[in-house]
Amino acid sequence: MKTVDYPRSMPDSEVQVGQIIMWPLTQNEQMASNAEADRFAKKLLRESQKKDEATLGYDSIYSNEVAVQVLYRACRDVQNYKQAAFPTPSDMREKITADEIGGLFALYCSVAAEVGPLVTRMSDEEMEAWVVALAEGGAQYPFALLSAECQQRLLSFMASRLHSFWTATPSAGSPPDEPLPQTPDGDVDAPAAT
Repeated sequence: MKTVDYPRSMPDSEVQVGQIIMWPLTQNEQMASNAEADRFAKKLLRESQKKDEATLGYDSIYSNEVAVQVLYRACRDVQNYKQAAFPTPSDMREKITADEIGGLFALYCSVAAEVGPLVTRMSDEEMEAWVVALAEGGAQYPFALLSAECQQRLLSFMASRLHSFWTATPSAGSPPDEPLPQTPDGDVDAPAAT
């Protein structure tokens, strides 16, 4: 749950109109949002077109209504989080602009990513910690806790570090006094760091 500014400013100012609380939806709430959006889009098209005409607007109507349905369920009153911030989805469609719905939905996606169970952002230091953790026993640190984007960033981070290691120019200096130990395959076994 997170309190966010409502994406509307007073005319000629940067002062926000108010705040609302947002929280990520449960799977049931998301499915209900999808079902209501489907029902709404089909009803709207049925009322505005003949049944035998193509429904080219369905996808657009459906995706816009999914945003309304999600926001209706995810936005809570800042004074009482148990109460919806908006009276009904119909009221939202009538009183909130398309830009405001878009802004609210973008906020919802950010809040869901931030407070949800998946890690969606990592600093370089956090990625380095994951590399160390994976090297020490990867099964203890499941990738399922990372969003797909974070998994891709971590893999790219690791590949970049590995590539830098492979292409690093060895420092100038004298060769070792003793030959480096070899593995049974004949590869050189790197000495332990001191």
